[in-house]
Amino acid sequence: MKKLYFIPFLFLTIACFAQKQFVVQGGTTQTFSDINAAIAAASPGDTIYFPGGGFSLNPTTIDKTLHWRGVGHYPDSTAATGFTQILGSTVLTGNCDNSTFEGIYFQYNLSFGSNDDECTGVEITRCRIDGALSFRTIYDTSNGNPDLNGKVSESVIGTINGYNAKNIRFEKNLIFGIINDLYQCLFNHNSINTYQSSNRVISNCHNCQFSNNVFGNSYGFYNGSANCNFENNLFKANLIYDPTISTFTGSGNITNVSGDIYSHLEGDVRYFNYQNNYHLNTSATGTDENGNTGIGITGKASDGTNAGIYGTSLPYKEGAVPYAPHIQTADIDNNAINGNLGVQIKVAAQER
Repeated sequence: MKKLYFIPFLFLTIACFAQKQFVVQGGTTQTFSDINAAIAAASPGDTIYFPGGGFSLNPTTIDKTLHWRGVGHYPDSTAATGFTQILGSTVLTGNCDNSTFEGIYFQYNLSFGSNDDECTGVEITRCRIDGALSFRTIYDTSNGNPDLNGKVSESVIGTINGYNAKNIRFEKNLIFGIINDLYQCLFNHNSINTYQSSNRVISNCHNCQFSNNVFGNSYGFYNGSANCNFENNLFKANLIYDPTISTFTGSGNITNVSGDIYSHLEGDVRYFNYQNNYHLNTSATGTDENGNTGIGITGKASDGTNAGIYGTSLPYKEGAVPYAPHIQTADIDNNAINGNLGVQIKVAAQER
């Protein structure tokens, strides 16, 4: 059954490569040459397969549940097709509950919900979002802490705006922005390298759990947050809270990491670079909460693996290749021999 399930998607992938088409799959399978025509024709719950390229949405607001599948954003896995990029900001309003996104590069902001209808059950996997990721309508903080039941994993993201949202899980992400206005959310095995503003990394977050993360920037302050717990994190500098006066709690954290916290960086840690290696530097050491220095930083997560994106039994996948099959390389001969044109296409997909 697994092989039969794979074959149609392989066909669709090769078809998309040949002519840059968008494939809509639901009760039937349809192909379109225009992204907006594909979205308009899709029924709620349908899956849209995007080819490589840069695409503009018109309108930029979408109000139905869809499952977005791109070819990825890492150069080494999209050399043949180019990465899938959505140009401009994107807004998904309240009827987009349970939408999923994989292998998409959002050039600007990605926002969810509307004033009278929260967007719940959203899952974002192996995407890149250069702008702000906002889980509620901007400035709408009047409805308490709605349970959004969302998940973001194995993605590269900038600023996160929760606007008092509750119950969102962030796991194995590379985060390069401030974490704002979240309530009772979980951050597990992320690499947080915030481009600091007013010396803050976490702002107005309450009752959140931060476990097994790497805080790779030398800045480490918070603003207006309370009752968060920090366990088994690595900090390039000091703790981001004062344990003697703060409502924050924690244990098992390692601070003041000497040398480079990552294996290799091209330039400033606060900026994402595909050339960077975010594995931990095995020779780096830090200070534990008892003041002991020279403590190794590997194997210190609560599950016995490393903190950061390469921890857990299923670590961050190199290249962030999406689950759907996509063309990794294509080698096409310039001339036909005996009426035959040599074509070699390598198709790859993530095993999980």
